Amino acid sequence: MRPLVRTSALSGYKELVHELNADPEPLLRKFNIDPERIDDLDYLIFFHSLMQLLEASANQLQCPDFGLRLSKKQNMDTLGPIAIMARTSSTVGDALFCIARYIAHHSPAITLALDDTSAPQFPRIMLDINVADFPYRHQTTEMSIGLMANVHAMLTENRKKPETVLFKHSRALDLKAYKRHFGCPVLFNQDCNAIVLTPEQFDFPIRTADSFQRDVIANYVIKKSGGSPLTFIEQTKFIISRLLPTQCCNIKTVANELFMHQRTLQRRLKEEGHIFEEMVDNIRKQDAQNFLAEKRMPMAQIAGLLGYQEQSSFNRAVKRWFGVTPNNYRKSLLCIVNQEI
Repeated sequence: MRPLVRTSALSGYKELVHELNADPEPLLRKFNIDPERIDDLDYLIFFHSLMQLLEASANQLQCPDFGLRLSKKQNMDTLGPIAIMARTSSTVGDALFCIARYIAHHSPAITLALDDTSAPQFPRIMLDINVADFPYRHQTTEMSIGLMANVHAMLTENRKKPETVLFKHSRALDLKAYKRHFGCPVLFNQDCNAIVLTPEQFDFPIRTADSFQRDVIANYVIKKSGGSPLTFIEQTKFIISRLLPTQCCNIKTVANELFMHQRTLQRRLKEEGHIFEEMVDNIRKQDAQNFLAEKRMPMAQIAGLLGYQEQSSFNRAVKRWFGVTPNNYRKSLLCIVNQEI
């Protein structure tokens, strides 16, 4: 399957292109990205399209630091539910470990690895892009490392700067420009793309730490990002589950991730006795039961994770599934738990 990524990865794109006195719409359309949905942060596009768009934008607009400039306009919310896990972790190192472990939930094209053993005095978070058939990735890499630097700054409350930033590729700008951006030395032609930190930065405490909330989201992400299903139906259910929080889980998006036409997906589901809309509804119902059993999980958060834009839509669905309101159903679940205890 071709890897997807949320257009939250393009946050600030239109604004930056306008600042460079150009029209973003023709560039977006050239790579099959709907300009009308670019601000829908959970709209999914092919990762190839993202890479091609950034390289073309840099070349056409004569802006060799396009990726870096774009990263300045982005923040941790780009990462979706992973951002919640990071904010509720106990330390910066713990947060970075979570991001590295679950980054495939954001896009399977990205790999992050935490290395605190090869040089313990200088732990680092390394980034790689797993797209074999498109070698031009300088802009995407610099945007991604720039975003990770932003995440580090937010987690350390802007008190800490990286020790060093490393890139595999050659530099396109004067070194001073890179140092101004990252606030630290930047080295090129290295053996990895990475942000190098210190043990003190790894141990920096996060004031918004909440182990309960982090564990709930972690369990959710684990469920959505688990091992590859074996059958076509299992694979389709897996993709539906992963796309629900994006609030654009529809048959066209699922078909795109399966790399097939939506009519082909409909036909194959019918052959196996399934209807797409019923599959989505059943998955939502099952997830709703799990989430409502967590008494401290806000209703608005549950609605979002199930792909509902409006709380009222979630309330109606719960009433249809269980015959009662979400609050009453949660009370009934908690009563069952208390009786079992």
